[in-house]
Parts: sequence; C-alpha cells; structure tokens
Amino acid sequence: MYRVACPSCGAEVVFRSTISVMAVCEYCRTVVLRELEAVREQGKLSNVLEDASPLQIGSSGVYLGRHFALVGRIQLRYDAGFWNEWYALFDDGSAGWLAEAGGQYVFTLAVNDATEIPAFDVLRVGAIYRYGGNSYTMSDVRSARCTGGQGELPFAIKDGWEAKVADARCRDRFLTLDYSDDKPQAYVGNATPLATLNMQLLRDDDAIVATAGRLRGTPQTLACPSCGSPLDFPAGVATQLVCPACHAEVDCSSDTAMLIAKRSELASVKTTLSIGDVGTIAGRKWSVIGLLRCRELEDATSSWSEYLLYHPSAGLQWLVESEEGWDQVRVLDIWPESASMEQAVYKGEQFRHLYEYASVVTFAAGAFNWRAAVGDKTWISDYERNGVKLTRESSAQEMGWSRSERVSAQLVGQWFGKPALAAASAKRTTLAGGRESLRRPAIYAMVAFLLFNLPIWIASGFDSDILMVGFVAMILLWIPANQDFDG
Repeated sequence: MYRVACPSCGAEVVFRSTISVMAVCEYCRTVVLRELEAVREQGKLSNVLEDASPLQIGSSGVYLGRHFALVGRIQLRYDAGFWNEWYALFDDGSAGWLAEAGGQYVFTLAVNDATEIPAFDVLRVGAIYRYGGNSYTMSDVRSARCTGGQGELPFAIKDGWEAKVADARCRDRFLTLDYSDDKPQAYVGNATPLATLNMQLLRDDDAIVATAGRLRGTPQTLACPSCGSPLDFPAGVATQLVCPACHAEVDCSSDTAMLIAKRSELASVKTTLSIGDVGTIAGRKWSVIGLLRCRELEDATSSWSEYLLYHPSAGLQWLVESEEGWDQVRVLDIWPESASMEQAVYKGEQFRHLYEYASVVTFAAGAFNWRAAVGDKTWISDYERNGVKLTRESSAQEMGWSRSERVSAQLVGQWFGKPALAAASAKRTTLAGGRESLRRPAIYAMVAFLLFNLPIWIASGFDSDILMVGFVAMILLWIPANQDFDG
C-alpha cells in the first residue's frame, strides 16, 4: 500500500495496488498520477453518478476461489445508457474487472495469449472470434466515453476519455476486446450474479438512499422535460423513458429528467395491457413498465405488442401479444452453442429454424433499460423445438437471445385480472371453430361443383360467359364459410 498527499488539497490518497498508475482524490477530485516514487496532478475527474448500485469501494468477494476487493470505478456512457466498470484487486496483487449494467454483472480477467485481434473498425455484430478453443460471437460493438471515476485505476483517464470495446459471447462465457490503448487487450470471464461472489461490505439501503436518494426498484416519478407530464419508472432499473403523452425520449439516470429527443405526434395506440397494470405470475407481482408496438419491416399487416414487465427481485421479462396468441419471453444469460439457417443447438438440444425477418418499432411508451425509439430496426431469427422458441435479435450495435413459451389468453387474463381478455379469447376460439365447421363442407361442395361442371366447360370450349357463372357460384359457396358470426 502506498500513501501520498494530494498535490492539490493535501488530503491522503491511497494506492493499494502496485500496478495502479492513478487515483482520484476523494475530496477534491484531482487525478493523481504515480510515477516511480513521485506523484503529479493531472486535472480533475468528475464524480460518478450515484446510482442504486450495492457496490462501493472496499466491497470484497471471491471469484474462482480467490479473494478480491474493489479499489476503483469508472463510469462509461453511450447513446443508450451507462454502465460501471469496477477495478478489482486480488490478494496476490493481480487484478480483474467487474462490469455492472442494469443489475447484471460480468467478471473478466486480462489474457495475454489472444492472437489475431481484428481492428475495431472492421468488427461487426455477429462476427466470430476464436479464443481458447471456443468460438465467440460478437454481441456488442460500441464506443463510450468516461463521465466519472473514483478510487485507483491501472491507467490514466480524464473526463471524456473514450473507450472502444467489443463484447462477445460463447454459451455462458464472456470475452471483451478493449481498444482504448494503442494495443488491443482481451479479457475473458463469466456472468456472475452477486450472490455467487460472496460479496461483503455492500452498501445497505440507508447508504444507497443517502447518496442516490432512492432504492433500486422503488417507484419514482419525474416530470417530462418536454411536456411536463409525470413519468413513472422503477429506480435503478430503467434508465430511459418514452413519455406516453408526447413521446419524447428522456434520460432518467439522474435526479433530473434530461430530454434526449423529441418525436413528432404519434397516433394513439390501444393495447390489451397498459403501463402500470400489475399481474400475479407464479406468486409474484409483475408491473408493466414499458410497451412497444412493432411490425414486420416488409409486411405492414403483421404487427404485435411487446410488454416489458418488472419484479423487484426477479428482474425483467416480456409478454408478447400477436395474432397467433401470447408468449412469455425471457432474455437468455447462456447462449446457444451454435446457430445456422437450418438449426440452433441450445443445451445440447436442436431447434429447427423457422423464420428470418426484420421488425421496426412503430410505437413506444414507458420505461426501458435501454434507449427505445420509434423507427428502431431489429433483424430476427426464430427457432423452435416442442413448443419452445428461441429468438436471436440483432441490430447494428448489439445482439441477444431470448427463450419464449406460448401462454393462453385466458391465463394472461387471470394474471392481470382481466376477465374480458379471457372471454374475448374464448369468443375468437368459438368463431374460428364455427368457420372451420363451415369450411370443410364448402370445400367439398366446391370440389364437387368443379368435377360436375368440368365436362360442360370443356364441351363449351371454355366459353367466357359460362366460366364467369361458375366463378361466381364458387365465390357464393366460399363466402359464408369465412364470415365472422356471433354464434
């Protein structure tokens, strides 16, 4: 441990790691650079935005059987939100990084045997990078800028420092390529929920309220900076809002709502579920915090609704409503082993390829853990096995996988206390059954009509007037079997 006096204010600055090259004075925010046995000042670094994170400098835990403590943090912001990178020091003097975003955590360690690292400018989401006998799929490629820091770090940074990073996935493994320095650096690790890290010295509720002013998941309300309407969201979960009244895009990561973009007036959309609806699913109360209307890019008649649900301890899930019915959707932490145009292999099981299409967001409202906007385009690949569907969603910046299962409208109606939903579903089933009961006789009658009249048409030399009469007769047979009726 190395202690020095801050060159700016004289307060004590501590370097716990021998490989740390800078530390931020917690009193005056001066960046203190360590050079051999001397230190010098290099400007100021903004304080981090106090969020609802339970982590803090000094929190400790165990990763892969080794004890570590958090000694530094940088906060990075990109166009769709921000995340924390915690600098972790192990007892043996080595170091790692604990990334924190939206309540999810990834622990990675630097590796020095990665070869043929591609240039950042040529990286694309979906590209394959091979390391350690595994094929990693690029899931996120973006640039971010540093907006704050604290504690000590292994490199010198300042406000506005840019990080170019690419994340890749292979089943439950993570790989990060960092292009912030002249030479790219690779990091490899795993998704690590805090419960698996045996964390100690976390911030308690009082400490979070004292700094961030709110607990993670507690309901919060901010005024829309565009129209003044109240915006409700769960603190620390949603960082981006879309005003239901004026459709402005709003950043809610701080105590003051910040306008990101205004949107032209959108037509109101009627959906089965509404923001604020609460449903009891498997004994837990889930709130609808955001909703999207989407359609196929090449087929305006194919559209659906997506509802983002939140539970304080269980996190986020989706309900998707389409003409085919309802699907309960969860984002996958463990990715499939492989995917092609024929099949995807997930946990050793083969899922056959169904569809490949593009979707576009036509309406957005509520709170999201990323920046959702009208016009967002996503490329979708669906795979299915025994009623379970895997979906890969890709954009220019990121890729993700989800797993969905069909649920009945009656069950959704029970969850959210909407008996009319179950009744409407039952009526649609009755109507469909009624139409089907008429369709078969109509088809049989049309076939008989064709067989009976074919000799007459041939004998007439396919006279146009006779053919027209036959065509009209077939329409009259078919129409009643395809009309809606009230039972």
